[in-house]
Amino acid sequence: MLMPTKHMGSLIEVGGSENLLVVTDLHGNLTDFKVYLKIWEEDYGRRSPIVFTGDFIHSMGYEDGSVEILETIRSYYKRYKNFYLLLGNHEWSHITGIDVYKGGVNQSLSFEKLLMEKFGDNWMEKLESYTRFFKKLPFAVKTKNRVFISHAGPSRHIKGLDDIINIKEDGYQAPAVYEMLWNRYGSYLEEDIDEFLRRVDCNAMIVGHTPVDGFQLIGNQIILSSSYSAGRKAYINLDLNAKIENSQDLIPMIEFIQA
Repeated sequence: MLMPTKHMGSLIEVGGSENLLVVTDLHGNLTDFKVYLKIWEEDYGRRSPIVFTGDFIHSMGYEDGSVEILETIRSYYKRYKNFYLLLGNHEWSHITGIDVYKGGVNQSLSFEKLLMEKFGDNWMEKLESYTRFFKKLPFAVKTKNRVFISHAGPSRHIKGLDDIINIKEDGYQAPAVYEMLWNRYGSYLEEDIDEFLRRVDCNAMIVGHTPVDGFQLIGNQIILSSSYSAGRKAYINLDLNAKIENSQDLIPMIEFIQA
């Protein structure tokens, strides 16, 4: 049974009776992407929804499968109503034209060079097509059992769910947008997480963005590394019928894949 969802601007509210699979930063790792697709398709028969929380693109030193991933997720996004995608800061870089660097490498420029290699004289048209697609992507998922899922964050500029729903209104360089895509622990504290969760009526938060050893618990936030990690790779099989009072309740739902 497909689960009832509500799309409101840049927020997706997920209800229903199925589990939700949560996968973070792929960064062009086609092998890992295929592993997660196989889990979704074979283990769950595509019945449970799945969300990829952004940063599909920009390889971190391995063979770059960004284009293959993008072509697949665009197709699945159109085909399956329970296949969710969120915006990450690396997609954001192509919307804003602001280059992203990692390890001294201009990731945005490297992606453009990859498009030149694959599409020749049509590479700019392809980039524009991808950029239009990135602009369609929402920023967050809120589950019926009060879990908030985003690429990064939280942001002190978010005062309530309406600010998430309308987050694009002030443009992609607005402070709230920047913080929800770029903030790492240190730019916010545990009390900021709790205050943010209170404002968006949630009890726990899942983000990617920062590479950790599978997962890291910071107060009521779980930082999850599904592909680009500092060790293990993990996803969350989120039971939407479970009572989630804090982030500790999510730990038994974490699953690891072979690196």
